[in-house]
Amino acid sequence: MERTWPFRAYALWLTFPPIVLLFMDRPFGLIVAYGVLGSLFMPFLAGTLIWLLNSDRTPRAWRNGWLSNLLLGAAALLFAALAGNELVGLIRP
Repeated sequence: MERTWPFRAYALWLTFPPIVLLFMDRPFGLIVAYGVLGSLFMPFLAGTLIWLLNSDRTPRAWRNGWLSNLLLGAAALLFAALAGNELVGLIRP
């Protein structure tokens, strides 16, 4: 797996932007960039987990219960609100 093109591209994407920002003496930009990317990724992750762990392809014993679904839904809403807030803050000066 480590020799595949997507893995290498992902490893480069994780490695070089932080190094460039660090050498540009802009570590704050790095923190903000990872915060924004994380707030955009987390609702997608929570929604995907809700979908996958409640589908017919998952054995019944491994499916989410109501509490897991509720917490994943809350996490998706929270991080979607945070992502929206960040994007509005970037657009509106």
